[in-house]
Amino acid sequence: MLTLFRSIRTKIFGVVCILLVIMAASAIWSASLTERVHLQMLTLNQALFPMALRVAEMRTSIVSEALPLALPEPQCRADMAKKIAASTVLIDEADALRALGGRMARLERNRVEMARLEPMFAELRVQHGRMAVLMPDACTALAAPAMAQAGDVLRLADAITTEIEMFVEAGAVRVGENQRLAARATLVMIGVAGVVGLLLAALVTRGLTRPILRLQSGARAVRGGDLDTEVPVTSRDEIGDVTEAFNTMIAGLREKDRIKETFGQYVDPRVVSDLVRSGSERATAGEKQVATLFFSDIAGFTAISERLTPVTLVALINAYFTAMSGPLRQHSGIIDKYIGDAIMAFWVPPFVDRADQARLACAAALEQLECLDAFQAEVPDLVGIRRDVPIIDARIALTSGEVVVGSIGSQQARSFTVMGDTVNRGSRLEAINKLYGTRVLIDGMTRDMAGDAICVREIDLVVVAGGSVPVRIYELGAMAGALDAARARTFAAYEQALALYRAGDWQHAAAALELLTHDGPARTLLARMADAGGHAPAGWDGVWHLSHK
Repeated sequence: MLTLFRSIRTKIFGVVCILLVIMAASAIWSASLTERVHLQMLTLNQALFPMALRVAEMRTSIVSEALPLALPEPQCRADMAKKIAASTVLIDEADALRALGGRMARLERNRVEMARLEPMFAELRVQHGRMAVLMPDACTALAAPAMAQAGDVLRLADAITTEIEMFVEAGAVRVGENQRLAARATLVMIGVAGVVGLLLAALVTRGLTRPILRLQSGARAVRGGDLDTEVPVTSRDEIGDVTEAFNTMIAGLREKDRIKETFGQYVDPRVVSDLVRSGSERATAGEKQVATLFFSDIAGFTAISERLTPVTLVALINAYFTAMSGPLRQHSGIIDKYIGDAIMAFWVPPFVDRADQARLACAAALEQLECLDAFQAEVPDLVGIRRDVPIIDARIALTSGEVVVGSIGSQQARSFTVMGDTVNRGSRLEAINKLYGTRVLIDGMTRDMAGDAICVREIDLVVVAGGSVPVRIYELGAMAGALDAARARTFAAYEQALALYRAGDWQHAAAALELLTHDGPARTLLARMADAGGHAPAGWDGVWHLSHK
């Protein structure tokens, strides 16, 4: 029952009922005034006007009775008797109409007016009776007393006529006043009903629109990402229920956002969104895509881990992963997994445009190297060591090629990942950094896809362990236009020496490389040529086969 009275429907129905009551009261009042006018008009039409007519006819009859008749006495007396009888009837009818008017009168003043006429008619009847006794003498020589009595009757009739005329005039005035009052009352009640209706409508509308506007504002805030919004509940009607439901929904969204943020540390939110949007088939099916893969690990991590306690090691690794994950996410990379001290990530459509994936991967790798300098400054605080602080450096590899992208795992647990030879090649390429003394190596396809957006030098043409196809490997130096002059000269000199090395002219190649003893790849080629006796082997094709991973 309380819910019914709180209902918007009940509120609106109540407003309509109030307006109907006001309109009904206005109609009743107006009808009452109109009925009063109607009764006054009936009194005038059915009583006063006929009564005045009867009195006038009676007066005319009396006048005719008072006129001398040039008739024989018997005939005169007979005619006079007829006239006396007719005037008596008229007096009786007039008095009956007066009594009718008294009964019809609804206003006190009308009843008083009718009551005032009653003694006048009684007197008129008495005087007319006297005249009826004397009038037959008018047929003889004794007419004077009858004429005198007739004059008294006429004066009394004139007084009644005057009284009726005054009453009719006053009644007409009252009828007009009542008509105007009825009209004014109708207008006033319509005005009151309109004002009250507007006030009630304004109150109800304000009560309805204000919480709706607050809901609208809250919805816009939520659409803008503000999940801290809470709309106050100011009513107990349906809008109040909707507001409570809205607040409950926002609380649920906040909880989901918190969960999403928490699990976003484990699964990239874009992957979740894509799988949810694509449906269950995409969640379980794989597809071939050209992807750019990222692999990295910490150089000398085994030695570092042996020096630290488990708690300190975990704190160091977590801080390192946090620092290194930032550039990957900022450049649209999807972090696949953390394995010990290693990171695996990838760039693949539809999460990134294929034309941009290699460039973004190179930019992320170079930014990671910059972040390492800042991270190294934090290491003493992380490990609690001020002397002989571990040096944290990373080896990175980028490789591009066709992979199978899909959600891999059991019915209970899955991982959205990539599979294929490109993945294996990338893992091998990351380890090759140690062989050449480089920090970031990329394969030929990554170099081609990035194009002029990067500055690189070719390092070698190798067949990785377990592979059969030669892979051109490059060292990533910088993004376009960012390579310093000294390093650019090193890159150019190395590539000239590399051309001699591949051509089998190891003597001149070694001479050129000896000028670059500060360079890791140059030292690697020098050592390789020295181990081979300084001469290219028979059937040399410029491809070096790696025997270990």
